[in-house]
Amino acid sequence: MFAAKIAITTAFLCSAIHSTKLETPTKLSDTSKQEALAMVNRLRAKGCHCGRKYMPPVGPIIWNDQLEQAALGHANDMLRNNFFAHESSDGSGIGDRADGVGYQWQAVGENIAQGYPNFQRTLLAWQASPGHCINLMRGGYSEMGVALVGDIWVQDFGDPLSN
Repeated sequence: MFAAKIAITTAFLCSAIHSTKLETPTKLSDTSKQEALAMVNRLRAKGCHCGRKYMPPVGPIIWNDQLEQAALGHANDMLRNNFFAHESSDGSGIGDRADGVGYQWQAVGENIAQGYPNFQRTLLAWQASPGHCINLMRGGYSEMGVALVGDIWVQDFGDPLSN
């Protein structure tokens, strides 16, 4: 049985799904990153219903190390400070965290989850939640990064500024 909490903020369309063990933050392996990206892109390629809203197929996204770093920092902050929210312990949001790692963006978004054993189960939970699902299917995002610290998942999306 998994406990889940969901919170959606409208500023950047952030979504959340909630063990509080202290663990050292680690990046996902390259294989895990590619598997997560492939799962998200399969969903985006086929389209899906996000609640009552049909989201048509959209283009694939690519991995972004800066978004991964922003996600990793936020997951670590939540675990270390025993909270679960889109707002960091210092009051910053996803846009601030993306700025903090040097990601120059025109759009950013975030999904968070806690208590799921792997990315596949986490993705299924996000897909079943309309706000998370819309983030997954948003055509305006072209990049993502994912982090896992303890049992907290953070998925950050972005679309970089064009040069």
